[in-house]
Amino acid sequence: MKPLFPPALLAAAALAGFCHAAQADTLKSEAEVRALADKVMAQAGAGRTDDAYGAMSPYSLIDIRTLEIARGNARSSRMAIEARVGNSVGYEFIRSEKVGDSLIKLTYIEKTERQAIPWQFIFYKAPAGWGISAFSNGDNVDALFDR
Repeated sequence: MKPLFPPALLAAAALAGFCHAAQADTLKSEAEVRALADKVMAQAGAGRTDDAYGAMSPYSLIDIRTLEIARGNARSSRMAIEARVGNSVGYEFIRSEKVGDSLIKLTYIEKTERQAIPWQFIFYKAPAGWGISAFSNGDNVDALFDR
């Protein structure tokens, strides 16, 4: 099966988890964390990937240049992805996982006409509040079943 996402996009998203921004807005509660991820996925589920990345930007602990590279790669590959899996038709929340008091991983799928696209967000509770420390989206639906 041919990958849905170019390796450069996945590499940029993976690299993003290791680069931190100097300033980011923060979220004050776990409820706000979930609300932000829902907002991002509402954009993704409506086929507005660029807007989804834009909603993440203010809360990203990821280096802004790395996030903008991932956003640009997503923008340029969106038409090719839609040609393979069809248009976005919504999203679905899959699960929340918490490790200790400082890390939350939220897993969603972007629903398309022919395939689910997994999205994962890792939020870190810094002294100032919660921010996005890493995120990914790709075509490994099987990974959703590994526990």
